[in-house]
Amino acid sequence: MSDTIEVFISYSKQDKALRDGLLSHLRPLEAKGIISWHDRQILPGTEWDAEIKARLNAADIILLLISSDFLATDYCTRVEIPEALRRHEAGEATVMPVILRSCGWRYTPLAKIQAYPEKAEPIKSWKDIDEAYTNVVNGVYLAATKIKERRSSQAQEEQECIQQEQQPSDQTRSSPDALRGDYAHLEALMKAGKWKEADYETAKQMSDVMERQTELLRVKDIEQFPCADLRMMDQLWVKYSKGKFGFSVQKQIWQKWGSPTEYSTQWKKFGEEVGWKKKGVLGVKNDWKIFSEVIFDISAPSGHLPIGWNSVMQLGKWKKDFHNAWAYGWTTSSWEHIIRRSPSYVSSLVSRLVSCAGTERPKSQELEE
Repeated sequence: MSDTIEVFISYSKQDKALRDGLLSHLRPLEAKGIISWHDRQILPGTEWDAEIKARLNAADIILLLISSDFLATDYCTRVEIPEALRRHEAGEATVMPVILRSCGWRYTPLAKIQAYPEKAEPIKSWKDIDEAYTNVVNGVYLAATKIKERRSSQAQEEQECIQQEQQPSDQTRSSPDALRGDYAHLEALMKAGKWKEADYETAKQMSDVMERQTELLRVKDIEQFPCADLRMMDQLWVKYSKGKFGFSVQKQIWQKWGSPTEYSTQWKKFGEEVGWKKKGVLGVKNDWKIFSEVIFDISAPSGHLPIGWNSVMQLGKWKKDFHNAWAYGWTTSSWEHIIRRSPSYVSSLVSRLVSCAGTERPKSQELEE
């Protein structure tokens, strides 16, 4: 929530001296975050019409410095006053007519709005012109205070609504399709493009959800993995990789190569397409890639990630240290052993994806497109 209040000043160039006097009195309000703007602040080379309209549409308070010259200026009457009144009536801004010199302003649409200084007495008519300016400044400060209070109230209401939406109902808590994991950190990693860390977090979440932090993630664990959590992780991967990574992407490629459930030629072809296995030439240098060769960025082949869910978890158990296994990699022989076991893991995950697709996803758990 911004604490800055932007004040737009509309005036006639014939009233420049009176404008400058008001600006001098408004200056102390800058320390309170109340910032004034007028067209003399437009930088050289800027399209003045577009800049004025942009400032007018962004202002919280609009001061209209009224005089006969102001009401006779086409740009003021045809552009600035209509837009100011529109935003005032829509509750988007507060319009404050400031009467500089005596004129027929009461015959305009501005007559229905509270004018300043007090009793709408023109500033030039005051015996003490500084007192007149101060009266206007007090009005600006009062309007700014009300705007800040309204912002604070709206922000509090929005926060309460968010908390209520995030608070699971009794039905959600007991639902078998309610999320068991917390995927905020995973999403933050993906937003930042930290694919390696996201892969690690995916494997960790899968282990935590199945309460297998210190044990192997078994095939039966994957077959019983909660649909809501599986969908959530897959959606995050698909969304932030723009359709390049994710369990569902791996499923499509796996099905393309005949849905292999054992270590076979089809499984090797699957591994080559997702980039887990080198293609080689005439059977040379076509071994499975090791940790240092995994590509943790968006340039990787489709379906390359996530990979840790069916490999690193196992190695973490063998090495008795999940984090070290992830950080320092593994040996070629260990990796080959895992790859030979992977068909059963992949086929189990794909089967689970298919079965989960038949269950309805709660609306509160859908990702925003």
